[in-house]
Amino acid sequence: MEVIILVLISFLVAVLFSLLGLGGGIIYTPLFYWAGLDILTAIPIALLMNMLSTASSSVTYLKQRLVDTKAAIPIILTSIPGALAGAYIARRMDPLFIVLLLSIVLFIAGLRILLYNSIGFSVRSGEKEKMMLCGGSGFFIGMVSSIVGIGGGIFIVPLLLVLGYETKKATATSTFVIVFISLAGFLGHMIQGVKGVENMGISLFNLLLFAGAATVIGAQVGSRLIFNRISGKKIEQIFALVLLLVGIKLLYGLF
Repeated sequence: MEVIILVLISFLVAVLFSLLGLGGGIIYTPLFYWAGLDILTAIPIALLMNMLSTASSSVTYLKQRLVDTKAAIPIILTSIPGALAGAYIARRMDPLFIVLLLSIVLFIAGLRILLYNSIGFSVRSGEKEKMMLCGGSGFFIGMVSSIVGIGGGIFIVPLLLVLGYETKKATATSTFVIVFISLAGFLGHMIQGVKGVENMGISLFNLLLFAGAATVIGAQVGSRLIFNRISGKKIEQIFALVLLLVGIKLLYGLF
């Protein structure tokens, strides 16, 4: 039964998040955790699902020329070692502290969407300075993302908005970067060793296979659905409220 729940979660989250142009990593981890997975097993599985869904979105963004590779490449180059370091650190942290950190990240993400979904200022600097800032931020973004099992969009999008990128380009560039952060984080956790899921009557490899297939299918289904009756703003507000509620639920479970 748990396996079916995990596969359904992978499918439904991919459908819903594809409507927002997001990967869903920020919600995969707590949902997998509640479905019965150990937090340090939920994180790499969530990162893999996140990588698959954002890769699908990135193909579209690249075709539309919305990805700014000049900003993406410096972040990718430094976020990959950051994600690997984050996986190493996570395996040596108290799992309860990871859950606490994840709940804080959920609160930050939800509040940012509700209250500050557009940045009202931008820094004035040349291209060289912007690229240095992107590269300098990448390691931290990759490390934190890998520790709690998210893609890092909560950090990347505001960074790009502050640097003067318009919202669509910031979102598309962030999605592209998330593919690499999620993949590096997943591999880092797998190298460190992930607890098996044999208690669910399935091997870890098969679970990744089935959940991954559900994610790919869900992302394709979501991209073909027509939600013209609900504005993009309304969907984002609902999503933000969900993040806040999930964060509260995680905190409640710790005490």
